[in-house]
Amino acid sequence: MRVVLFVRGGFALAEPADGDVERLRAESDGAFDVDPDERSAPPPVNVDRAVVVDVATGELLGDVSWHQVQYGRTHACGAWNMGIMLLPAARGRGVGSAAIRMVVEHLFATTDLDRVEASTDVDNLPAQRALAAAGMRREGVIRGAQLRGGVRRDLVAYGVLRSDR
Repeated sequence: MRVVLFVRGGFALAEPADGDVERLRAESDGAFDVDPDERSAPPPVNVDRAVVVDVATGELLGDVSWHQVQYGRTHACGAWNMGIMLLPAARGRGVGSAAIRMVVEHLFATTDLDRVEASTDVDNLPAQRALAAAGMRREGVIRGAQLRGGVRRDLVAYGVLRSDR
């Protein structure tokens, strides 16, 4: 049984049920996964996660995650960085933009941080369209931010402020 966090447009964000994370890993096509890295990882970040489900059928569609980032020493310099992964069968149905909107609304309703941001590969045009459709603004390119297939990849940054809504 999943605990529902937010519902909109026939989709819901919910806490993962037993086996959801493993199923998402097994069924993902990994189209934009980053390369593994044997070097020491940075200190752990507290990452929150929710699954995306179809309200009518209960079908598992993907997941979203978010964690806090800091751009200065005070709380006022904090933001939420979010990510999304949809299973191949869920893509092209408006699920991505609906899930992104729900995460933004959930974070602005339940926290006092004023910024939510996300980034995606420069070649991931469907994700860029979903971020824009969800009301996030394109802010620029983050050069060489990810290593995938042994090649440094650029990301496109998007953000939304509480005052933008």
